[in-house]
Amino acid sequence: MIERTNPDIGYLAEEVHTTFSFTQTIKAGNTVYFSGVTPLRGSLADLQVVGEGDMRAQLEWCLEILRRCLAEQGATFHHFVSQTVYTTDMDELAKHADVFAKAFAGEAPSATWLQVERLFHPAQLLEISGIAVLD
Repeated sequence: MIERTNPDIGYLAEEVHTTFSFTQTIKAGNTVYFSGVTPLRGSLADLQVVGEGDMRAQLEWCLEILRRCLAEQGATFHHFVSQTVYTTDMDELAKHADVFAKAFAGEAPSATWLQVERLFHPAQLLEISGIAVLD
Protein backbone atom coordinates (compact mmCIF):
# COMPACT_ATOMS: atom_id res chain seq x y z
CA MET A 1 0.00 0.00 0.00
CA ILE A 2 1.18 3.51 -0.80
CA GLU A 3 0.31 6.43 1.49
CA ARG A 4 0.94 10.03 0.44
CA THR A 5 0.95 12.80 3.06
CA ASN A 6 1.89 16.43 3.45
CA PRO A 7 2.16 16.60 7.23
CA ASP A 8 1.03 19.78 8.97
CA ILE A 9 4.30 20.42 10.82
CA GLY A 10 4.90 24.15 10.41
CA TYR A 11 6.56 23.82 7.04
CA LEU A 12 4.85 24.44 3.70
CA ALA A 13 1.15 25.11 3.14
CA GLU A 14 -0.85 22.48 1.27
CA GLU A 15 -1.22 24.86 -1.70
CA VAL A 16 2.54 24.71 -2.29
CA HIS A 17 2.37 20.93 -2.69
CA THR A 18 -0.68 21.19 -4.94
CA THR A 19 0.70 23.98 -7.13
CA PHE A 20 4.04 22.26 -7.72
CA SER A 21 2.55 18.75 -7.77
CA PHE A 22 4.65 16.97 -5.16
CA THR A 23 4.03 15.03 -1.98
CA GLN A 24 6.29 15.60 1.01
CA THR A 25 6.17 12.07 2.41
CA ILE A 26 5.35 8.84 0.61
CA LYS A 27 5.21 5.56 2.52
CA ALA A 28 5.43 2.39 0.42
CA GLY A 29 5.42 -0.69 2.62
CA ASN A 30 7.98 -0.03 5.34
CA THR A 31 9.95 2.48 3.25
CA VAL A 32 9.33 6.23 3.50
CA TYR A 33 10.50 8.67 0.83
CA PHE A 34 10.90 12.36 1.63
CA SER A 35 10.76 15.06 -1.03
CA GLY A 36 13.49 17.65 -0.85
CA VAL A 37 13.20 19.71 2.32
CA THR A 38 14.04 23.36 1.84
CA PRO A 39 14.76 26.31 4.14
CA LEU A 40 11.35 27.73 3.29
CA ARG A 41 8.03 27.90 5.10
CA GLY A 42 4.57 29.27 4.60
CA SER A 43 2.18 29.71 1.71
CA LEU A 44 2.70 30.89 -1.87
CA ALA A 45 1.48 34.36 -0.89
CA ASP A 46 3.83 34.49 2.10
CA LEU A 47 6.78 32.20 1.35
CA GLN A 48 9.54 32.88 3.87
CA VAL A 49 13.21 31.93 3.66
CA VAL A 50 14.52 30.58 6.96
CA GLY A 51 18.04 31.78 7.76
CA GLU A 52 18.60 33.82 4.61
CA GLY A 53 22.34 33.93 3.88
CA ASP A 54 23.12 31.56 6.80
CA MET A 55 24.03 28.00 5.76
CA ARG A 56 24.00 26.70 9.34
CA ALA A 57 20.53 28.08 10.07
CA GLN A 58 19.18 26.69 6.80
CA LEU A 59 20.72 23.28 7.47
CA GLU A 60 19.35 23.14 11.02
CA TRP A 61 15.88 24.08 9.72
CA CYS A 62 15.93 21.40 7.02
CA LEU A 63 17.02 18.71 9.48
CA GLU A 64 14.34 19.83 11.95
CA ILE A 65 11.67 19.52 9.26
CA LEU A 66 12.98 16.07 8.35
CA ARG A 67 12.87 15.14 12.05
CA ARG A 68 9.23 16.26 12.19
CA CYS A 69 8.38 14.32 9.03
CA LEU A 70 10.02 11.22 10.49
CA ALA A 71 8.12 11.66 13.77
CA GLU A 72 4.85 11.76 11.81
CA GLN A 73 5.76 8.26 10.63
CA GLY A 74 6.70 7.09 14.13
CA ALA A 75 10.38 7.18 13.20
CA THR A 76 13.61 8.98 14.10
CA PHE A 77 16.90 9.67 12.34
CA HIS A 78 17.84 6.09 13.31
CA HIS A 79 15.45 5.02 10.51
CA PHE A 80 16.88 7.51 7.97
CA VAL A 81 19.01 5.34 5.67
CA SER A 82 19.81 7.60 2.72
CA GLN A 83 20.09 11.32 2.08
CA THR A 84 20.87 13.52 -0.89
CA VAL A 85 21.99 17.05 -0.13
CA TYR A 86 21.97 19.71 -2.83
CA THR A 87 23.83 22.94 -2.13
CA THR A 88 24.85 26.06 -3.98
CA ASP A 89 28.08 26.29 -1.92
CA MET A 90 29.84 23.02 -1.08
CA ASP A 91 32.70 24.69 0.77
CA GLU A 92 30.29 26.52 3.09
CA LEU A 93 28.16 23.39 3.65
CA ALA A 94 31.26 21.35 4.56
CA LYS A 95 32.01 23.82 7.35
CA HIS A 96 28.79 22.70 9.05
CA ALA A 97 29.23 18.92 8.88
CA ASP A 98 28.94 18.88 12.69
CA VAL A 99 25.23 19.68 12.34
CA PHE A 100 24.71 16.38 10.49
CA ALA A 101 26.82 14.52 13.06
CA LYS A 102 24.72 15.90 15.90
CA ALA A 103 21.41 15.08 14.18
CA PHE A 104 22.39 11.51 13.30
CA ALA A 105 24.13 10.82 16.64
CA GLY A 106 26.49 8.17 15.32
CA GLU A 107 23.95 6.52 12.99
CA ALA A 108 24.67 8.36 9.76
CA PRO A 109 22.74 7.43 6.63
CA SER A 110 24.32 6.83 3.26
CA ALA A 111 24.79 10.22 1.64
CA THR A 112 25.44 12.07 -1.57
CA TRP A 113 26.25 15.78 -1.54
CA LEU A 114 26.00 17.74 -4.78
CA GLN A 115 26.76 21.33 -5.65
CA VAL A 116 24.26 22.89 -8.03
CA GLU A 117 24.03 26.28 -9.68
CA ARG A 118 20.66 27.23 -8.20
CA LEU A 119 17.78 25.77 -6.21
CA PHE A 120 14.05 26.60 -6.19
CA HIS A 121 14.35 29.93 -4.37
CA PRO A 122 17.31 32.26 -5.10
CA ALA A 123 18.08 32.63 -1.35
CA GLN A 124 17.99 28.87 -0.78
CA LEU A 125 21.45 27.46 -0.05
CA LEU A 126 20.56 23.79 0.28
CA GLU A 127 17.88 21.11 0.01
CA ILE A 128 17.80 17.63 1.54
CA SER A 129 15.83 14.61 0.37
CA GLY A 130 15.97 11.13 1.81
CA ILE A 131 14.66 7.67 2.52
CA ALA A 132 13.80 5.97 5.79
CA VAL A 133 13.05 2.35 6.54
CA LEU A 134 10.64 1.61 9.37
CA ASP A 135 11.04 -1.35 11.71
